[in-house]
Amino acid sequence: MHPKSIVTLVSSRQAKVGNVFIHKGSASKCDGCDFSRVCVKNLEPGRVYSIIKVRGKNLHCKHYETQMQVVEAIEAEIPTAVPSKQAILGAVITLQTAICKKEECEGYELCFPVGLKDGDKCEILDVTGSLECSGQVALKRVVLRRVPAF
Repeated sequence: MHPKSIVTLVSSRQAKVGNVFIHKGSASKCDGCDFSRVCVKNLEPGRVYSIIKVRGKNLHCKHYETQMQVVEAIEAEIPTAVPSKQAILGAVITLQTAICKKEECEGYELCFPVGLKDGDKCEILDVTGSLECSGQVALKRVVLRRVPAF
């Protein structure tokens, strides 16, 4: 599946192909802005995006006094841990984050990936190896991308 690109705005400093950002949502300053529909409203808060193309158009954000660049972005590929039996290349799974909450565990960030939520439908893009689990669960390291709902 090829993800659909989203046209959005990022600061000119950030506007480089390959840069990744987390959309934090819109600020109250953005509510009356003419560009908010493209800048913040077409992105989902809490999701991670990767810039795939920088367009030649700049805009000035009067609320934050900064130059903004028009870019195309897609939801990023996210390293994650999944149960070994689900780790099949190309499979579409429903993400279920781990039950354990051991923040000191080396796999914690993979078990609770930023940008994905419980119940997300995701495609497994790569299986990169096994992961030691202190909770004795058989886990694999995978790379996921959320599959958009139709």
